[in-house]
Amino acid sequence: MALSLLDLAAIFLLFSAVIGWLNLKLFRLPTGVAMLAVGLLAALSLTGLDRLAPGLGVGEATRKLLTQIDFSAAVLRFMLAYLLFAGAVHVDLAELLRRGWTAGVLATVGVVISAGVIGAGFWLAARLLGLPLSFGWALVFGVLISPTDPVAVLAALKRTSLIPDIRALIEGEALFNDGVGVVLFSAALTLATGGAAAPLPLAGQALLQAGGGAALGAVAGWLAIAAMRSIDDYLVEVGMTLALSTATYALAQHLELSGPIAVVVAGLMLGRHASGEAMSQETRRYVTAFWTIVDENLNGVLFLLVGLVVLALKFDPLVDGLAVAAIPLTVIGRWVSLAGPAVIVGRIDRSLKPGLTAVLTWAGVRGGLSLAMALSMPPSRQRDVIVAATYVVVVFSVIVQSLTLERLIVRLGYGRAIGGTDPAP
Repeated sequence: MALSLLDLAAIFLLFSAVIGWLNLKLFRLPTGVAMLAVGLLAALSLTGLDRLAPGLGVGEATRKLLTQIDFSAAVLRFMLAYLLFAGAVHVDLAELLRRGWTAGVLATVGVVISAGVIGAGFWLAARLLGLPLSFGWALVFGVLISPTDPVAVLAALKRTSLIPDIRALIEGEALFNDGVGVVLFSAALTLATGGAAAPLPLAGQALLQAGGGAALGAVAGWLAIAAMRSIDDYLVEVGMTLALSTATYALAQHLELSGPIAVVVAGLMLGRHASGEAMSQETRRYVTAFWTIVDENLNGVLFLLVGLVVLALKFDPLVDGLAVAAIPLTVIGRWVSLAGPAVIVGRIDRSLKPGLTAVLTWAGVRGGLSLAMALSMPPSRQRDVIVAATYVVVVFSVIVQSLTLERLIVRLGYGRAIGGTDPAP
């Protein structure tokens, strides 16, 4: 039986609410970690039950339900607009501007370096395992896994005591590099599938999409702020912020510009506007609360879906081995892309302690965006390999890195232990 969009929304919002309640009562894990873990365990349990009692048809029924959901479209065409806008609204723009150049380098040059390192390593690992994966397809994986996921990163940082300017640097990088990553992914996929495209035109197109998206976001944000300054009614102004995020993202897609970068710029402008005197205290409170609720609920649904995506994977010993190898490759690629900029930042600001590269590397959490890009590729053997590797990296990143990030931050002196005591050495 085909379910309507309302039916699907009801199912996943209900599950998300129940899991959120249980998590708050029993475990108190980060929302994304709890949702992904429950979704993954549920999927694996259903798979096991289906193998033990195939006559029940539980696994098949669940797969049919999931086939009605286009995960890639749901993330790239819908959720991303609101999650990025919500994240940008809460970023401290003043602190971000202090590290603006560094964040810009990490979100552009850093992504390119990381993609090259991971792509080359992934290609070599595939060859060692005897998997027929061309360098072009390995580079596609490097591009889609290199951008840190803003949703996962912001969720992970909420539970840390990271010092403000470094927090703003990581948040700013995560918000912008996904837009850069989406643009580069399109170019890499064109090359991998044999599309006729030269590097220079592709680079020019990428710059046009990113720059055009930023310009569109700035203009849309300025117009919305100018309109909001002339009134003082929180009901209307909250509605205007919702219209701003939706219309900016939709218009960017129609103009073939970067929608993620457009909504991030608009959200940063609105966040700065909200922190000033142009927005009343009452309106500021309602705007903050509204976007916090949107962020938490969509975040929960997204990670629940990420956990359930395992049902769509095709298991193979060689592919599984390559997927596991992708975990250290991703961490190494992130570290290499950060080593230079981190040294430069450390030389400029002597107050920063050693270990900045380690903090930035481990804070580079991957999430639903990388998986959405992987699932958006046309069906092929290469797609199955890349989707499996992406899924394994995302699960490791969200669960392991998110849960250990705070301890690393404290140990390296970039924050204080929550509760006022440092962890035992």
